[in-house]
Amino acid sequence: MKILMTGMASAHCSDKGNMTFFRGLLKAFSEFAEVTICEPNLSWSRSDLESYDLVVVGLTPPTALSANKIFGALHTLNLLYESPKLRVVVDGPQIWQFKNSFNSFIKNPLQVFGSMYSSRKDFALAKSKHTESVVSLADKLKSIPWPKTYLPLLPWKTIEQTSEVTGIVPTSRAIGVHIDSFLIDRESVSNATKNLIWSVDNIKSSWWELLSKTIEMPGIPVSSSKKPRDEEVDLNISKSIGLIVTPQDRKVGTWWSYRYIQALNLNVPIVTYWQDTAGFSESWAKLAYQVEDMDQYDRQELARRQFRDYMDALPNTNQVVTMLEKDLLESIQERI
Repeated sequence: MKILMTGMASAHCSDKGNMTFFRGLLKAFSEFAEVTICEPNLSWSRSDLESYDLVVVGLTPPTALSANKIFGALHTLNLLYESPKLRVVVDGPQIWQFKNSFNSFIKNPLQVFGSMYSSRKDFALAKSKHTESVVSLADKLKSIPWPKTYLPLLPWKTIEQTSEVTGIVPTSRAIGVHIDSFLIDRESVSNATKNLIWSVDNIKSSWWELLSKTIEMPGIPVSSSKKPRDEEVDLNISKSIGLIVTPQDRKVGTWWSYRYIQALNLNVPIVTYWQDTAGFSESWAKLAYQVEDMDQYDRQELARRQFRDYMDALPNTNQVVTMLEKDLLESIQERI
């Protein structure tokens, strides 16, 4: 079986770089299929994509500047929009932006040819020869059911809850994937000396701003750079007493993040939005001040319990592969 993976952003077009849900899917697909990951191309035709059993397109908000491969991706989506072989992937640091951005695109698809987007790859070619394709895709998004979509799942959230907060993916078109079992690696457990600080995944979060007033220890960003590397984040998390994973804005709440996996791998306790996790596990409902009151041994014990509870709720790699392979086979059956 053959799978093509591509998308709207650079992270969708390469297997190199920081871990993402999209690259986690790549790991899983590679267990049972031949996977090609590359940039989308405006020259592709339907016949060029015929040899693939599944075409997986990563989405970003189309009006976001990070959508630097958008024209090839929009072209691919338009070619395959009604094909059973198409799957899209929705994931990102601010999920609420997808709804606003796609609604804006549907209302005015030609805005992607504005001057502020002129640095995107293939801008001139797309503007001169592919505007009809872009308008056609907007019409399909408006009138034809949304494509089947892979969404990342957390152990404490259902597919219904996860699809609802995207604002664009109906539950009937959502395929939830627990990708974490491919990413857990307890060989990286850290024995680093702990500083009396928190690592915070989004230091500008309004939720963190309120939380920080209720605790004694300061928080620092998981990285000092705007484009952090996973290795740098690992180091910073390992030196802190715990990781704060902030909920996303606009009532999205908790959303899958590789930061959870990094802290679990390092045996560092995690504090997140307890309103989401309280019903999942006592270990995941701890508040920041409670973790501060612990000694280092108790914090490590908490981290171990969090790891156990998290892993107990996940399907193993074989189960995830079986689910994805079944989805692929069903897409083939639909075309027969």
